[in-house]
Amino acid sequence: MNKITILGGTASGKTTLANKLGDRLHIPITHLDKIFWKEKGGIRQDAFVIELDQIMKSDRWIIEGSMHRSKTLHMRLDQADTIIFYDIPLCVALWRQTKRFFKYYNKVRPDMGGDNIQKYPFTWKEIQHMRNQPMNELYSKILAHKDSKKIVIIKNNNDERAFLQSLK
Repeated sequence: MNKITILGGTASGKTTLANKLGDRLHIPITHLDKIFWKEKGGIRQDAFVIELDQIMKSDRWIIEGSMHRSKTLHMRLDQADTIIFYDIPLCVALWRQTKRFFKYYNKVRPDMGGDNIQKYPFTWKEIQHMRNQPMNELYSKILAHKDSKKIVIIKNNNDERAFLQSLK
């Protein structure tokens, strides 16, 4: 495992796992939100692609963040040797999003770019976004790589613990 991409819905656990893996495996971590949101409204897609392409030229990386509608999704899936996909229930993601709101209220999350301060609780629009993420479509794109890459599906905390223990 040298080139790892971690995908999943909002507040599924991608950042937390990336940080744990980075510490254990001594691999640099890239948070897509940190790159994309460094400008208000997000950076242009072409600049995003160029910056991510530079990161993926290195021999070892962990890239976390779904951005499933980005032109970079196919790049990340094609170049990773390991794909980790969080497929957790919506109620768990909503709980994690709530905890994250209180933890980072009036602060910028360490994995977030720019000066995006967490000021408001998540809105109905964000809940709808979480509900409508195309997880089945993303899952299909991941499974297309099952013969050439290590694929890890995490559905709950036990799956995550088992995966981390398998690294020892």
